[in-house]
Amino acid sequence: MEEKVVKIGVIGCGTVGFNFIKSFTRKKREIEKKTGVKFIIKRVYDRDEKKIKPFPEISGNSVKEIIEDPEIDIVVELIGGIHPAYEFIVKSIKNGKSVITANKALLSEKGKEIFNLAVKNKVYVGYEASVAGAIPVIKTLKESFVGNKIIKMLGILNGTTNFILSQMFKYGINFSDALKKAQKLGYAEADPTLDIAGMDTAHKLSILSTLAFNKPVSWKDIYVEGIDKIESTDIKYAYDFGYRIKLLAIAKISSNFLELRVHPALLPSNHLLSSVEGVYNGIFIEGDMIGNSLLYGEGAGGKAAASSVISDVVEIGKKILQKEYISPPFYENKKLTIKNMDKISIRYYFRFTALDKPGVLAKISKILGKNNISISSVIQKQENPQKAVPIVMLTHKAEEKNVKKAIKEIDNLDVIKKPTIIIRVEE
Repeated sequence: MEEKVVKIGVIGCGTVGFNFIKSFTRKKREIEKKTGVKFIIKRVYDRDEKKIKPFPEISGNSVKEIIEDPEIDIVVELIGGIHPAYEFIVKSIKNGKSVITANKALLSEKGKEIFNLAVKNKVYVGYEASVAGAIPVIKTLKESFVGNKIIKMLGILNGTTNFILSQMFKYGINFSDALKKAQKLGYAEADPTLDIAGMDTAHKLSILSTLAFNKPVSWKDIYVEGIDKIESTDIKYAYDFGYRIKLLAIAKISSNFLELRVHPALLPSNHLLSSVEGVYNGIFIEGDMIGNSLLYGEGAGGKAAASSVISDVVEIGKKILQKEYISPPFYENKKLTIKNMDKISIRYYFRFTALDKPGVLAKISKILGKNNISISSVIQKQENPQKAVPIVMLTHKAEEKNVKKAIKEIDNLDVIKKPTIIIRVEE
């Protein structure tokens, strides 16, 4: 019987690349027994020579050695960023090699082009590690839930921000102290901007939305807001109202409109996602056949991402040997339109910082009413006529454009001393 062999080249030997090579090498014999396929990591390259020193037998001197080697069947790209990762992937595909990547930023911007090029060249693209670490959400949407019309997705897709908000809730500390703790423990980068500004989550939501709704989505199509304005007092007031604050990736389909947004949100304390704490991720999916489903697990870290890379290597390796049909990554639903954020209608949390004087609440309420915003609940616990105090409200459903207009007018009142904090409510 002819031996079934699949050869692999790895570009990038950072945290994920290192863990992939170490884990795959250690588990190689077990994987071979399970699959009947012999997988060989033939070459690894990283521009930092120190990173490939642990693997002297397979260390390469250039990317070209991997991309142009006719024996290599799968190229695993783990360098991140748009360039030169994009060029490496395109060249690999054109050279007849299947590609596996964890590069969410690249896929959220160039995904459609890469997938179509792969179909044209009759190769495969694996990207399970690009979203939610070890959670098999890509495979679930592509395979397990393929018979469903996905109606809604809510996701906690960034471990850094979820850790920060969890620490603020648990210990009552402020945002900057929670961020410093995350950095000290290695959960946040020295420059955490992509995480705390919501961009990392937007990259991931664009990938999931493209799969779930058959609509090519770029991160640029998504409304994005970060968590840096959230204060510990907001966490406390939200809890008093019966909510937790989470940075949510939100995608909903209604008629021929698709809502796409990433922002902090008040989520009911009894919602499944409210119990997702620390660096863990969770994806809540509603489908017409499955009802409600929750995927939960480690969403970050070298080992978690490496686990998903191994899954893709094995799946694609078997497909290459079996010469399986290469299906298109998605069909495009051209009737679907991305809804303008100004037309979104939801509930809101407002925290005003106002002078404690008679008539202040009446002034605020009048402006809200004029803009078709009705109040559901109000909290004003403190009394201090000499200083500004918080007035906290929950509204009934209101249109985003009306909220923006009302808050702009309220913030211009002489009794309002700080910009109003606005957090949307997701039921």
